[in-house]
Amino acid sequence: MKRQSSSSVVFLTELLLALTIFALCSSVCASLFATSYRMNKRSGALSQAVVYSQSAGETFKKYASPEAIANILGGEAGDSRCTLYFDEDWTATGRAGAAYTMEIKLSRTEELRYATIVTTDRDGGAVYSLEVSALPEEGGQ
Repeated sequence: MKRQSSSSVVFLTELLLALTIFALCSSVCASLFATSYRMNKRSGALSQAVVYSQSAGETFKKYASPEAIANILGGEAGDSRCTLYFDEDWTATGRAGAAYTMEIKLSRTEELRYATIVTTDRDGGAVYSLEVSALPEEGGQ
């Protein structure tokens, strides 16, 4: 009788140890999956921000006015700036539903025109930025 009780204790101890190790491994795997998901989301946002920023830069090289740039890219024009809003799927949207915001700030000197293109997420964190310059005669003045 004593022998059966002793083997039961050993068996339950081994089972408890195995479950503890399994729980630890599961928590590590869940953490890795969560980190992978966040990295994938950030990577996708960066890729889309690069594509849209390059498109905005090329549009800036062709057109000098913020109104023309906003009209072509589907944004809002302001004083020497243009703002575009995107939802989670990078579809152009209004300010209210925006998950990402692209701000194009225009400036010029006698020799060159400049655009600073900054894409931020909903929390204001920078996703991507791009500096573009163009000769004045390249754009429609």
